[in-house]
Amino acid sequence: MLERLDRLPAGRWARLRDDVRRCRLRRGAWYPVLSLGEDEVVVVVRHESAIVPQVYLEIVTTRPNRWTVIADERYAVCPNCAQRVAVGTLPEQMRCGQCSGVFEFEPQPDISTIR
Repeated sequence: MLERLDRLPAGRWARLRDDVRRCRLRRGAWYPVLSLGEDEVVVVVRHESAIVPQVYLEIVTTRPNRWTVIADERYAVCPNCAQRVAVGTLPEQMRCGQCSGVFEFEPQPDISTIR
């Protein structure tokens, strides 16, 4: 029996950098990393492996546990199940309607310093 790729233990997690637009991955969602090469990364996307240029990704060694906010599109992404939720003013923490996890939000940059 084959093991589902999304159930394998991941030593690293990856998501798209803010400035990447055209890619199979969804902005704000974290993906398990299967392997890391010099220029490319293999991640799990919808139960299948996908090869993505490493420069497109932010890679961390611990699974994130905070909502990712995509400010220009006014939604947040759950760190557990990648559910998108429309947001306005951010509370301190929020429960995901899909997985029921309760998570805080990533620190947001001060928009007054962004030109």
